[in-house]
Amino acid sequence: GFCQAGKDLRLVSLCMEPIEIPAGFLLVGAKSPNLPEHILVCAVDKRFLPDDHGKNALLGFSGNCIGCGERGFRYFTEFSNHINLKLTTQPKKQKHLKYYLVRSSQGVLSKGPLICWKG
Repeated sequence: GFCQAGKDLRLVSLCMEPIEIPAGFLLVGAKSPNLPEHILVCAVDKRFLPDDHGKNALLGFSGNCIGCGERGFRYFTEFSNHINLKLTTQPKKQKHLKYYLVRSSQGVLSKGPLICWKG
């Protein structure tokens, strides 16, 4: 649940933290096969995420580490290595991004709706 710089990325640790995300990015939760009980918090350019019908996601990836603040990851493999997300599948690796994260009116970050990946 830690990035390469040693920063905690687990939702349970970050649920009350103020997290700065750039315009056009969304906070999403990733699930690692090695840490099934934890959701890792990621900032991903929303253009590379599908709409509610599982369509219109641009090919490729753009993400930032919310732990150490490193920006500009352009490949999901590079990003997943940085956040220590161990991938067991090669095709459609972004499907490890499982949930949109939402903030409650009390400011608590929590798991929101599933990301609808198709195909």
